[in-house]
Amino acid sequence: MSIPNLTIDDCDYDCIVIGAGLSGLIAARNLYRAGHSVLLIEARDRIGGRMHSQQLASGQWIDRGGQWVGTTHHRFRALLDEYGVRRFASPTQGRTVLMFNGDRYEFNGFFQGFYEGERPGVSEAEWRDATEAWDRFQALSAALPAGHPRSNEPNKRLDSDTFARWIEENTQTEFGHWYFSYMARAVGFLGPAEPNQVSLLHVLWGQNCAPQSEHPEADLIHGGAGQIPEKIAAELGDRIRLNEPVLCIHQHETGVAVETAHNRFAAQFAIVAMPPHLSGKIRYDPPLPPLRQQLTQRMSMGCCAKVMISYHTPFWREQGLAGIGIGNGSWIELCADSSDPESGTGVIATFVVGDRYKRWQSLSERDRRAAVLSDLAIYFGEKALSPVAYHEVDWTSDPWTGGAYAAFMPPGVWTGFGEALAASVDRIHWAGTEIAERWSGFFEGALLSGEAAAQAILVNLQSNHFNKRVVLDND
Repeated sequence: MSIPNLTIDDCDYDCIVIGAGLSGLIAARNLYRAGHSVLLIEARDRIGGRMHSQQLASGQWIDRGGQWVGTTHHRFRALLDEYGVRRFASPTQGRTVLMFNGDRYEFNGFFQGFYEGERPGVSEAEWRDATEAWDRFQALSAALPAGHPRSNEPNKRLDSDTFARWIEENTQTEFGHWYFSYMARAVGFLGPAEPNQVSLLHVLWGQNCAPQSEHPEADLIHGGAGQIPEKIAAELGDRIRLNEPVLCIHQHETGVAVETAHNRFAAQFAIVAMPPHLSGKIRYDPPLPPLRQQLTQRMSMGCCAKVMISYHTPFWREQGLAGIGIGNGSWIELCADSSDPESGTGVIATFVVGDRYKRWQSLSERDRRAAVLSDLAIYFGEKALSPVAYHEVDWTSDPWTGGAYAAFMPPGVWTGFGEALAASVDRIHWAGTEIAERWSGFFEGALLSGEAAAQAILVNLQSNHFNKRVVLDND
C-alpha cells in the first residue's frame, strides 16, 4: 500500500510509541512531560507488558511477570519513590535448600554468581571445582568493555563458542557442570537458555551488565510491580490506545505513518518499544536495513513459565527455612519466597525453563501442577503439596511477548548483527529492556532504555537535522 509523502502539518503527533510496557510508558511519559504530543499504542488489552500483577483472595498481590528490585537499580528505585511505592526486603532469613542428584542439603548461605555464608554439603572437590571455574568466568566477563559487545577479533572468538563448550572445558565434576548450566537456565543472563543454545560472549556480557553480586533480587514491592504501569499511564490519560496491533510503519522524509489493525496515525518520529523479535514482525516501508532484519530473526526469547504458589502461611519458616530452593530437580531448579510480610500469606515464586519447560508444557494442566508441587515438596516438605492458590504464567505462549525473562543471543549474533540492536533507523528508534546496555533483562534496563529513546527524540525535535513542528498539540 502506497502512502503519500507526509508534511509536518499532516503529523498528528510529535512521536508515536509502540508498546506499553515499562520502556514504552516511560518514553511516552517523558516526551509528554517535555511538552510534546505523543500517542502510545499497545496490541494487548492491557498495559504493562512483562510487568503484570494479580491479587489473591487473601489480598496479597503476586507478580505474574518481573518482580524484583536490585540494590543498584537506581533509576527504578527513584521511580518507585516518585510514585510513593513501598519496597520490602526479599525474605531470605533461614536455611537455603540445595537438591542435587537426589541428595538434600540445608545450609546457612547462598550461591548464585557469588558466595555468602556456608557452602552446601557437596564435597570439597565439587565446591572447589565450581568456585574456581566461576573465578575464571568472572575474570573473562570483567575484561569486557562497558556497553554492547563490539565486532572485533577477541569478541568474535568468544561469540563463535557456546557456553556449553566452555562449561565442558572448565569444570571437571558433575556439580560444577550443573552449576553453570543452572546459571544459564535459572538466572538466565537475560534468557534463560540451555548452555548449548547461547553464545559464550553473550553470557559473559550478561554477567558484566547485570552482575548477581550487586543483588538484583534484593527487594520486592508491596502491592506488586504491576501497579507501576497504571501510575505512569495516569499521567498520559487518553493518549494510550489498547487493542491496536501495529501492522506497518511507513517512513517518509518528514514523518512516519503507523498503521494498526484499525487505524492510521501520523507523527514525526516513532519509538518501537518491544522485544526485537516482535519488532521484526511489523512491516516497514521502506524495509529496515538488512542487519536489523537479520538480527530480529536471530534474537531468541527464553523458554520460560513462571509459577506462583500460595499457602495460608509461609510454613517453611517453621522449619527454619528461607523458602529458597536451588537444585537439579525434575522440573524446578530455582524457587524463592515472595511473601509480603503485611499479608501473612505464604507465596513461592518458581520457574520452569529450557528443556524442562518443553517437557512440562506438553503435560495436562493437572500433571503440570502435580509436577511443580512434587518438586516443591522435596524442597520444603509435604505441606507444599496443598496450596490455596496456584497460578501458571506461560510467557512463551504469549503472542505479544513470546518468552521470558528476556531475549538472548545465540552464537555469532552479537558480532554478526549486534550493531543494529540499538541503532535508530532514521525516524524510528528502539526501546525495551533488551536494548539496554546496563541491567538488560530487568526493570532497570527497561526504564533506562525508555529514558534514552525519549531523550533521543527530544534532541531530534530540537535540532535542525529533522524538521520540527512549530505548533504542539498537548490537549
